[in-house]
Amino acid sequence: MNADDFVFSTLIAHHPDPAMASRALQMAEAIAEAAVLRRAADAISALPQDYECDPGRGDAVERLRRTADGIEEKSSREADATPDPRRPAARIAQLLDAIRTHGGKWGPKKVQRFYRVLGIPAPLRGTAKRDLHTLHALGHLVEHDEESHHFYTFNTRKDGRS
Repeated sequence: MNADDFVFSTLIAHHPDPAMASRALQMAEAIAEAAVLRRAADAISALPQDYECDPGRGDAVERLRRTADGIEEKSSREADATPDPRRPAARIAQLLDAIRTHGGKWGPKKVQRFYRVLGIPAPLRGTAKRDLHTLHALGHLVEHDEESHHFYTFNTRKDGRS
């Protein structure tokens, strides 16, 4: 890991929305890669052409520019594909990120309040319980049951056991 990778991974980890920060970083890297290809194409075009020694120079320039266009187009398509928090996978991923970021005890009521903040219309208690159970089944959460109070906390063990 070089210094830039460390800085970017730290920025992503501490960003309020790490998924969005990661997508923005990927898009910036793709745009930088496309710019390098365009500069290479311009440098090749600026060279004096020797038709006997280099008849395919124009093809190389076109290929570099088409590749740069493809990279930029792909990165803009991926940037437009933001996750919909109402879809289960995106919703659960955002819940996990919130639990990891804020810590503490998480029960269905707290999850319902979190979903309301996200703008998910009328989150049901059953949905909140199911999402917590899913994260527990995947090993991300530890289940606690203390005197009629059922809640989950973030699992800090690396082996997935509670």
